[in-house]
Amino acid sequence: MGKADYVQVQFVVENAKKIENLQTPDLSDFNIVEGPSQSTGMSIINGAMTEYKGVSFLLQPKKTGTLNIKPATATVDGQLLRTNPLQIFVHSQSSQGKTGPSPFSPLPDPSWPTAQPPVDMDELIKPGEKVEDKIRKNFFIKVDVSKTDCYLGEPIVATYKLYARLRSDSRVTRHPSLNGFSVYDMIDPSDDRVTVEKVNGKNFSVHTIRKTQLIPLQPGDITLDPVELDNNIYFIKADANATKTSGQGLSGLLDRIFEPEVSGTPFTQHIVLESKPVVVHVKPLPEAGKPSDFNGAVGNYSIGASLNSKEVDTGDAALLSVVVKGSGNLPVINAPQISWPANMESYDVSSKENIDKATAPLTGSKTFTYSFICSKPGVYTIPPVQLSYFDPNTKTYKDAQTDPLQIQVNPSKKKKPAARSVIPVNTIQTDPTKYLWWGLAFLLLTGATVFIVRQSKKDARLKAERAKQLALAKKPVATPVPVDPLRESRDLMQAGDFSKFYGSINRAIWKSVSDKLQLPASELNKLNIASGLRAKAWTDEDIIQLNNILNECEMKLYTPEYSTSDMHRMLGSAEYVISKLNA
Repeated sequence: MGKADYVQVQFVVENAKKIENLQTPDLSDFNIVEGPSQSTGMSIINGAMTEYKGVSFLLQPKKTGTLNIKPATATVDGQLLRTNPLQIFVHSQSSQGKTGPSPFSPLPDPSWPTAQPPVDMDELIKPGEKVEDKIRKNFFIKVDVSKTDCYLGEPIVATYKLYARLRSDSRVTRHPSLNGFSVYDMIDPSDDRVTVEKVNGKNFSVHTIRKTQLIPLQPGDITLDPVELDNNIYFIKADANATKTSGQGLSGLLDRIFEPEVSGTPFTQHIVLESKPVVVHVKPLPEAGKPSDFNGAVGNYSIGASLNSKEVDTGDAALLSVVVKGSGNLPVINAPQISWPANMESYDVSSKENIDKATAPLTGSKTFTYSFICSKPGVYTIPPVQLSYFDPNTKTYKDAQTDPLQIQVNPSKKKKPAARSVIPVNTIQTDPTKYLWWGLAFLLLTGATVFIVRQSKKDARLKAERAKQLALAKKPVATPVPVDPLRESRDLMQAGDFSKFYGSINRAIWKSVSDKLQLPASELNKLNIASGLRAKAWTDEDIIQLNNILNECEMKLYTPEYSTSDMHRMLGSAEYVISKLNA
């Protein structure tokens, strides 16, 4: 580090019941810019809770060279402990503005965030203070939305955060309903990410509950419903006239930090907390200037095309790849239309995504692969492939297109069966009248034979049909048993296999939608589903319910929270939607 730079040194004790006689090392080689500052916190990883207390100093070196910081010592639960010694290398030039790891780690556990400012927990309830006021000021949920006014198909980011200056045991009891959107999580919902943010001049521990990108599927005002948390918050109720005396100077100050000046009785307060709903206004895309081939792409894109071979035989399959790159609503973009030349026909198209869902807006590429054949040889030119998209930044429609592609089609090299050779026969002079009479007789005999055979077959078919009808009339007709698309889901719920249940519901809904709209797999996305069902006179409420089922199924695949009541509710909703799709 440079002589003009700053370094933060923190001394941390984990899971200690009593800390006494903390002695910090000599810091005379540094100017103490800030400190000692208290930090306390709690971490829950895989169900195991770790609490810690720490004291930190912000230091600036007084000289260059190798500066040593000797260990700090403290009596922790009756046992003398010491920290590791530190060495800091100081040069004359400043390293401010550079990034990279510090050459030392002052914490015993590298997972503790040394670069984050400390958070002072405010769990002490003093005489005259109300628990409700303490919670209201120090414990709340906030929803950050990148935009509350956007266009149809324009991705936005919604982040649900818990702000805390109180110790708690919290769990999500109701996830936010994101009806009306395609949902793409930017972080693992089970990953409890903790940062520090300043609110009203105080540092708060911030737990990211969910961070997701939302692609609106319909215009209008759409409400992001609240997230609900069930919390046990831990407090200490101060005992009146119970104080502690401490020494003077730095040592006394450190004692006061690690040993509270008041004693008290710990207690737990249970509270259910929820965020405020947020309304997002989704504007329809403008009609003015909308291209005729526009298929819903919103963002900023480029497009390219290539052939797997520049030469092919007639009747053999070739592949055309079209790659759309950029940022926006990439997952819901459909395959561009191709103007195939005469004698060239496409019979299949597939798609593959390579999208970074952790960036906003969604960024990456989507590749469409078209299989095609050509029936006649020649040189063919596939005209430029065009993609029309709406750019929400400029509020205009734009076009991107590929270069034309040329392909040589050769005659097929497959061998054809050889034609039979005709051997000429020497003619013999005979009476032509004789053969004429023989020919007429042969034709009459052949015609009579054919007529008799056909009539016999017709009579046999009629007799068989009458016999079949008589048999069916005597035998009761069995009523066909309809196939239950949710049979697998019912079995999984009965067996208690929660994790597979929601995947089964998800597959059943997608198959019923596919059968209803007759969409190919490459065009089966939530945006097309909403448009297709609206064209079939579905109400917005029913479309939202269908999207709600799909979103909840996707979310449940990544969360370990299941309940029998939720499964019964989900099964009932799926039954209603599938019956409406099959109507």
